[in-house]
This record gives sequence, structure tokens and C-alpha cells, in this order.
Amino acid sequence: MNEPTLSVIMPVYNGERYLQEAIDSVLKQNFTDFELIAIDDGSTDGSNEILKGQSDPRIRVLSNGINKGISFTRNRGLDEAKGEFLAWMDCDDLIAPDRFKKQLAFFKTHPQVGICGTWLTRFDERKSEVSKSPLEHEAIKAMLLFKPAIWNATAMYRLNWIKEANLSFDPRLAVAEDFDFYWEACRKLPVANLPESLYYYRDSDSSIMKRFDGAEERSFSIHKIIYEKSLRELGITPTEDQLRIHRSIGSTYLFQTYRSYKEAFEWLVYLQEKNKIQKIYDSDALSEILGSIFFFLSKKSSQVGLPVFFYYLKELKKFYPADLYQTTKLLIRCLIKYRRF
Repeated sequence: MNEPTLSVIMPVYNGERYLQEAIDSVLKQNFTDFELIAIDDGSTDGSNEILKGQSDPRIRVLSNGINKGISFTRNRGLDEAKGEFLAWMDCDDLIAPDRFKKQLAFFKTHPQVGICGTWLTRFDERKSEVSKSPLEHEAIKAMLLFKPAIWNATAMYRLNWIKEANLSFDPRLAVAEDFDFYWEACRKLPVANLPESLYYYRDSDSSIMKRFDGAEERSFSIHKIIYEKSLRELGITPTEDQLRIHRSIGSTYLFQTYRSYKEAFEWLVYLQEKNKIQKIYDSDALSEILGSIFFFLSKKSSQVGLPVFFYYLKELKKFYPADLYQTTKLLIRCLIKYRRF
């Protein structure tokens, strides 16, 4: 039997409610030369029974026996995959029927790219919203200074490139293991994102990030492992306070005071100055990303009111020119002192 072109890896942990939908979404792809490897990570609900009930010969079901965590499961998927390419799929999400076909076509026309992600649509019972990421390698690399820039569930790899680069998921990380993976990957091979949403991420209570809501200290302890790598690369030995400022910029944390808002902006300027010395990031790409991050943190400070808006107008030129739509949006938020992200 010939090896499949594509291996699709689906980690499964207590995903009973939406698991069959996720499996069906993969099986309905208009590209069919794939294997689906579903790895049960010690589920305690009915997930294992659903997996055992699958009859499609392209599905391979594996079990960790006990819960060993997402990094272990992802690394097992990397080891078990037999395809030339590898794609990820979460057990409670959906994908567009042409997702695999479009990403494989991108690889064919971009032979220099080793990892290709896409935009994604977040949805629940009430609404949906497209989350966009930078498209080009240098911008993705710069965004990863602050937060994820490739959504792991959307990613497809040239598998042999990943193995040759000795890339794997850090078992210390209960969350943000993908953030760390792509931080490392950007330093070893070219990456890109398609400017189209081909993945539908379900905002459900079973998602890993939802399980970490309300556990900020634990989440911070994990994220700072990644932040410390980024900052040391820029020649910065960060203090605990600096790491917390950096965390507050990249997270959905709301700024409560004008002072904390200005402090965060000054940290962005400091990073830009350090990059001029260390030359880790392309200067134009970093400037663009810093401009978008400055808008992001200004949005998160809009409850402070008009001082934030005027400060944004005054300082944005340090990164890039103001965008009329964004500026108007921020003005409205600051006028009404909007208190939600």
C-alpha cells in the first residue's frame, strides 16, 4: 500500500460532543489522499467509543492510555505520520471542504515554504468572527515576539523539513506549546499564511485555552518561558516586571490606567531600539507589527478615555502612519470609554 500524501493528526481529549462532526469534516474534503490519525489522550467521556466506531479505512485510532498532555500527543502525531505533508485538526472544530486542496496547491507554487497556515473563523451559537494573521515570513516572525501568528489547527507542514529541523513541541508547556513551536520554526525554515479562512474554530468550554481562563498566574508562568527566549535574543535580560508588561501587551488583558498604557507603549519603543542593534527582525516588518500591536493595546485601554486616543495619534508615527478606519474606531471607543476588548 502506498503511503498517503497527507497525514491529518487529531488529538482527542474529552471531545465527545463534537468529535463526530470534526471527523466528518475531514472525511468530506475534496482532496482524498490522506490518513486521519486520531490520538485519544486518556479521555474519560465517550470519545474512545466514537473513535472505535469509525469504519473509514483512512482512519487510524491510537491511544495514550492515560492523559499525557497536548505536547506529548502532538509529538506522537509527528512520529506516527506517514505522509509527505502533515496537517492538524482539533476534535471539536470544522474545516472548509477545500482546505487541504488549497494548502497543498500553495506548497506546489511556493516550494521554499515549509509551513503554511490559514486564517480562521471563531464561532459559537451566537456569532462568528474571522481572525487574521500576518501572511509573510518576516511579519509572522515579528508577531511571534508578542503572540501566536500561525494558528496551529490551520497549519500544514512539509513533514520531512520539520524532522530535519528537529522541531517538536515542548513538553513543559500545557498551553502555548504551538506558540513556542512556531517561534522556533521561524528561525529554521520559511513559513506563511494563506489570506483566507479555511478553518472554523469552535469557542467551546472544552478548548484548552478556555480551561486556562481564570488561571492567569499559571498561564503567565508558561508564556514567560517563550517571552524570555524572545527578549534574550534581543539582548534583554528581562526582570519579572518587564515580563509582566510584555505579557499584558500580547494578551487580552485590559489596561486600567493611563500610566500602565504609556508604560506598555514605551516598552514597544524599547524593543524597536534593541532590534536596531541586534537586527533579529526585519525593520520594516517589525515596524508594521509594532504599529498593529500599539493599536491593539490602545483598544484595550479605551476605558481610560480620550487621553489614550490623543496619545495614540501623537506616537503612532514612531511605527507607521495612522489608518483612518482604525483611528475612527479608537476614537469612538475612547469617547464612550468602552470597557470590553
